[in-house]
Amino acid sequence: MDSDKSAVVTSSADPPLKLSVGKPPKAARLINNALPPADLECDLVILFDTESGYVPKEKKTAEVIEDSFKLLLAELVNAGFCFKVRVNKPGSVFIFVKASDAVVSFASYRSQIKDWLFGIRTSAPVVPASHHKLDDDFSTAERLRLVHDRLTNSQKDHGLGITPGQSDWVFVKSIFALHDPQFNVAWIERWSTKWALDDAELDIIKNTFGEKIALYFAFLQYYFSRLLFPTVMGLLAFFFLPPYSPIFAIICSLWCSVFIESWKRREVELAVKWGVRGCSGLDTHRATFRGESEREDPLTGALVQYYPQWKRVVKQFTAIPTALTAGLVLIAVQAVVFVIEIFLSEIYDGPLKQYLVFLPTALLATLVPTFTAFYNIIATRMTDWENHVTERTYDTAMTQKMFVLNFLTSYMGLFLSSYVYLPFGHLIAPNMDFISATMQRFIGEKASAKHFTINTHRLRQQYIYFTATAQLINFFVETLLPYIQRRAVKEAKKLQEKVTGAYQDVYKDDEIEAPFLARVRAEADFPDYIVGDDYREMVVQFGYLCLFATVWPLAPLFSFINNWFELRGDAVKICLDTKRPIPGKAETIGPWLHNLVFLTWLGSLTTSSLVSMYRVSATESDCSYLVATRPWVLLAAVLLSEHAYFVARYLIRLIYDALDSSVVQKHQRQKYLNRQQTLKRSLPDEEPIEALEHEEIEVTEAKRDEWRAAIAEAVVTLQSSLVKNEADKKEQ
Repeated sequence: MDSDKSAVVTSSADPPLKLSVGKPPKAARLINNALPPADLECDLVILFDTESGYVPKEKKTAEVIEDSFKLLLAELVNAGFCFKVRVNKPGSVFIFVKASDAVVSFASYRSQIKDWLFGIRTSAPVVPASHHKLDDDFSTAERLRLVHDRLTNSQKDHGLGITPGQSDWVFVKSIFALHDPQFNVAWIERWSTKWALDDAELDIIKNTFGEKIALYFAFLQYYFSRLLFPTVMGLLAFFFLPPYSPIFAIICSLWCSVFIESWKRREVELAVKWGVRGCSGLDTHRATFRGESEREDPLTGALVQYYPQWKRVVKQFTAIPTALTAGLVLIAVQAVVFVIEIFLSEIYDGPLKQYLVFLPTALLATLVPTFTAFYNIIATRMTDWENHVTERTYDTAMTQKMFVLNFLTSYMGLFLSSYVYLPFGHLIAPNMDFISATMQRFIGEKASAKHFTINTHRLRQQYIYFTATAQLINFFVETLLPYIQRRAVKEAKKLQEKVTGAYQDVYKDDEIEAPFLARVRAEADFPDYIVGDDYREMVVQFGYLCLFATVWPLAPLFSFINNWFELRGDAVKICLDTKRPIPGKAETIGPWLHNLVFLTWLGSLTTSSLVSMYRVSATESDCSYLVATRPWVLLAAVLLSEHAYFVARYLIRLIYDALDSSVVQKHQRQKYLNRQQTLKRSLPDEEPIEALEHEEIEVTEAKRDEWRAAIAEAVVTLQSSLVKNEADKKEQ
């Protein structure tokens, strides 16, 4: 790569990230700090893998592979990218891609114009004074986003349409950004000493990882800080109020509504501050979208790919019976396991009981993840089949499908205990003769349900597990276990190489490049960071508080403690366990906000029903059945609570609408002033925008020869990798 095109772009808003010379930070021991040599500094890395599972084996000929590789390199060159190729492993190479400042400058100018036309920017963009040097305040996240969009967006969105595993790019396994180890070390060290995150810290995340990731951390920080109120109220209720207290139930319901409305205001302020207000209206077309025909766009008059909306609606309706079937199967599985658990723990008293009581847990631990993984595959394929035009509609459809499944897996056990076991357990247990007969057939001992008594503490015990124990286990599995597994695999490989004498680095990397390439190979194997998974985790936790907080008032306390560690754990997970997130714009948490509203509404029903059913009898431990409330009283309480919820939510929204935000006011004033200025001036027309794109590279015959030589050298590297791959296969 040319040295003038390989300068590292940093943001002036970023803090100085320097490692102490004498004593390196503790986090540096966990992170590979190998920096790229000047020749391999890049924006993104393309992993070209000939062993890709997207291609049938008979089509993986050397000619097809080389043609695909040459096409990819030609597209990069024609778009103004520099590249270097290095071997990853037999049959796989890395393409280190670097965009010139001219390419990034033009992409930024085009993006600014689009933002201005769609009302996201309040001021018209100014043609940059120089297209070969970026402004000092140009952030790392903005550069990576523009380069990634240029590579992966569809041609309609001025991209190359390089979509891993699709069409001409079947051998492209992934496109990823490399971590900045110095930033990661400083980030972990800084957060380990902070109690809370301020706006300056969020700005640093925004400048490094983009608005989408920064918005998640802003949400998690806001949620964490607002949990302090229900935590204090829960402590008071635990010590001074009776179980299933209606006072604590009302406080929790009001807090949930206030939190959602206040968060809506907070995300608007952040969107205005970060300059992304209204970006949800900017839809990025999916490169995998396939139209059935071409039609004239009624707005623009241009020919566009057309796919009938009615067909997509029909396909989406087919997802309803699929989701219902999956939900019924999951409910049936959990119900059967629930009955087995009740029988083994509270009725059966024969041999091997101390071992059999673990059978329900083993069944759930095996069946639910297997079913969830199977459903994930079906949901992904169905969403792909729906053929969405934009990324936003695709993400929304996928999120809602997954929310339904997570709702069932997370709360079904508590619903069964609340509305089946406790109120009707005295009727169900005596009729478990079929289970007794089954146990007698296998064990030879008949169990009797005559002395069955309802475990009045079962619901609380379950709830304590989900809100305390399960969160601790999940934190370990999510944050610490991947690092332990990776270290174990690394040590196992070293031991294998030592025993067999086979060393994997058969290509003998350049001594200067070797440490860096080792880091790249490690990061290439990392899974992608999916921010939706972390949102899902927080929404599920919020649901536990909305739906069942009255069962155990200390639940907010454990959620509060968990989220303090979750903030730091998610940062560590990004730095150590996943690929660097590709920056993206976002002004809202999207469909997750609607899910929070749904859980709050449902919480108004469950909370009122639980208080009505168990408030009187919760202190009675030897009653044959717990629910003494008449059905019409229970129905009246639920209806009253639901209507009170809608009234309270309306009043809370009115209050927040009446309170003006200084940030939003400033934004509105700026828009007014800019409209006035726009009446007096227009964009400069001496230099049309189309002319700027061709200004980025001066194409000469010498330059073309240089490109041809670079592509030829890259093809030789690929060929050597293929030869080695074939040799390895023959040996095996």
